[in-house]
Amino acid sequence: MKIPNKRYDLRRFNLGFSLGINVAMTNLETQTPFKDPDVNLELRSVDAHGQAGINLGLITNLNLHNNIDVRFVPAVSLQQRNFDLYLVMKNGKDSIAKRQLEAAYLELPFYVKFKSNYYRNMRVYYGQGIKYSLNLASDRKVRNDPNVLKINSQDIAVEFAFGIDLYGDKLKLTPELRYSMGLPDIFVRKNTYFSGGISGMRNQMLLISLNFE
Repeated sequence: MKIPNKRYDLRRFNLGFSLGINVAMTNLETQTPFKDPDVNLELRSVDAHGQAGINLGLITNLNLHNNIDVRFVPAVSLQQRNFDLYLVMKNGKDSIAKRQLEAAYLELPFYVKFKSNYYRNMRVYYGQGIKYSLNLASDRKVRNDPNVLKINSQDIAVEFAFGIDLYGDKLKLTPELRYSMGLPDIFVRKNTYFSGGISGMRNQMLLISLNFE
């Protein structure tokens, strides 16, 4: 059976672009309750909430074998994470302090793509690799503000991807689901209230994208 646009897979090198929606999440480790002597308040617990963002990327694909590609997909990722800090005030009443972490990451993921054989006009694949991220947002205004949660500007994550290559008459369209799991603890404890109540913070992200090649 003839496969439309099979010539794209026969090329050694291909380019494309990617549009996606991400959900930024956090693997949060806490040590609560924690009383901060600087404000004389007790931190009872912390909740982290995922928030939707946007990814725009450039696809570079090296075809090593009929079933194996190596991909480099540099992208700009706009992300936001929300946190609810549950506090006990000096008068004994409960209160909630809301915090946000906004980031504009330059992401540099490398991963290996393992493709199935053709079935009609499609192929399914699994990918796995590693990603380096650099936060491009300036932190000058928040660096010395103890009320703001702070994170390192750099991060490294492992990534897992699943997708389906759909071969049309003039292009290859790929819906893809990708999951990123940050490895290092990125929380900055210096000059941050209640930092003793947070023992670890690692980025996680779920990305749903459409790839065009």
